[in-house]
Amino acid sequence: MAFKKTFVLSTEAVNTYGFVVLTAGINIDSAKKNCPCFYDHNTWEVPLGHWENLRKENNQLLGDLVIEGSNEREKQYITKIENGDIKGASIGMDTLQWDLTPQAVLLNGQTKPTLISCDLFEASITPLPGNNNALALKHDGSLITLNSNNHKNIIPNLKNTDMKQIALKIGLAETATENEIVTAINALQLKSQQGEAFQTEMLKDADKDLTDDNKEVFVELSKTNPAKALKFAQLNKKVDDTESTVETTQGKATATVVKDVKVSALLKRSAGDNSQHDNKDGKDTFDYLQKHNSVELSRIKKEDPEKYNQLATDYGNGIRYTGK
Repeated sequence: MAFKKTFVLSTEAVNTYGFVVLTAGINIDSAKKNCPCFYDHNTWEVPLGHWENLRKENNQLLGDLVIEGSNEREKQYITKIENGDIKGASIGMDTLQWDLTPQAVLLNGQTKPTLISCDLFEASITPLPGNNNALALKHDGSLITLNSNNHKNIIPNLKNTDMKQIALKIGLAETATENEIVTAINALQLKSQQGEAFQTEMLKDADKDLTDDNKEVFVELSKTNPAKALKFAQLNKKVDDTESTVETTQGKATATVVKDVKVSALLKRSAGDNSQHDNKDGKDTFDYLQKHNSVELSRIKKEDPEKYNQLATDYGNGIRYTGK
């Protein structure tokens, strides 16, 4: 009666050569028809037996070894397996595709790329654990045995990220080390986080000294352009501080300085906006509607928020009603 035993032929653990064989990528179609068993990938010898019931379970490749035991050599190997002298198995494969991308996810201890596609053409029993110390690969039509006695390496290297380009991009010399690049990136991230936190805190209190009308504009600007909103609040506060009552030569009080005109000029200069408002009489500006037609402004805000935001942005950029 033939000897039968199930072996784990391959797993997705990192082998001693630093790479991983993806179980899902092992093509076993041809091997199901014919998969000989050798000892330690000695394919020039007469096979000891063959493999049946090749299958994939839990990211492992399993196979049932069948040895007839019809001669002394086969019986000797059966005895060694039964005694525990030979415990391992290993696959022989024709490599098809490696994952060489720099962003490939590597396992702990992995130094070589992942083999994501291959063809199984044989499997061997070996005294060394198959997944760790014995593999056979086809390369340019020739069989290359990888084991503890043969370290000829045909495994490609991972493609490295172009660190020089990254270094130059963040203002370092192209000779910067990886540690220097990582340190610089961490500093940039921290600076960005601190800047965002600072801006958030400023936005919380920036509208304290604004009029109700300007607060509404400030809120709209802060939604799309926080920096411009802060500048708007700052400029309006400065104008507020300089407002004063002017006496005429007759000793009578006159109107206060019109701050909207000053803010408009300042905002136009700060934003570099030299464009002219294309409205003929300016009666569809945020400024005019706010003062003379608040009902229409409320309608626009409710029914056409995009137009309302544009009006608020124009107001922040200094667009004012100039009609008589």
